[in-house]
Amino acid sequence: MSGIEAVFFDCDGTLVDSEVICSRAYVTMFQEFGITLELEEVFKRFKGVKLYEIIDIINEEHGVELAKADLEPVYRAEVARLFDSELEVIPGANGLLDAMTVPVCVVSNGPVSKMQHSLGKLEMLHHFPEKLFSGYDIQRWKPDPALMFHAAKAMNVNVENCILVDDSSAGAQSGIDAGMEVFYFCADPHNKPIDHPNVTTFTDLAQLPALWKARGWNITR
Repeated sequence: MSGIEAVFFDCDGTLVDSEVICSRAYVTMFQEFGITLELEEVFKRFKGVKLYEIIDIINEEHGVELAKADLEPVYRAEVARLFDSELEVIPGANGLLDAMTVPVCVVSNGPVSKMQHSLGKLEMLHHFPEKLFSGYDIQRWKPDPALMFHAAKAMNVNVENCILVDDSSAGAQSGIDAGMEVFYFCADPHNKPIDHPNVTTFTDLAQLPALWKARGWNITR
């Protein structure tokens, strides 16, 4: 790899501490339609999985045909309510973003409106002016690498010269398949191990500058 041109960050669970909140919203959503799920099971099984895929899985497992158009508004409203009352920044995120010396962007399976809500509430949006990229933009979601190519094109960078920081196995796989260097954020012990030459596992965002410098990438001040 030549010089690093940009760093792509996932949002939920990487920059904002929202994974448990989202899991709680899934539980509430399904409960409203008569399906009871355990929070821990939802968190472990569906971290980084897009909403529509989760609905498909639960429909199949429970032998029902709940409509995405009915469930999604319930989920979005509950997420928004919980974000407003409970959302926090992942420790070290602001310090890392303040220190970056190369362009950064966000690549998320969630809609842009959700990123704007979470990052805006936590006063982090200024790091990403017009640099929020969603699977909904192109109707393709991680682990599909298409979102990485989409973001790289919009950023006018070569995707293979970019780093992805992501806390989900689906996200990490999208980076692998796009030919990126992946830094896999495993603060959560439930994370699925990934053994791949392009993947570096870490547990604290504060570790990243030293990990990058050790690779010869001076991309933080």
